[in-house]
Amino acid sequence: MATDPALAAFLALDDDTVAAYADDRAAALGLALPPETRAGTLENLALLRRQAATFAMDLDAAAPIEAFEP
Repeated sequence: MATDPALAAFLALDDDTVAAYADDRAAALGLALPPETRAGTLENLALLRRQAATFAMDLDAAAPIEAFEP
């Protein structure tokens, strides 16, 4: 399964740039991260990015993109 461009951009981040990414993404979606939840949200995004990168390591870029089905 290949990664789409948005996922590839997310996986290319490092922990130091997750906050800027989250702020930019929230603004693009017309959302605001509440100050009382921002630190936890950023921590969770960094963890999610590391987990996604771990599972995406073996993806074949030539394979078609497949929708996730639980």
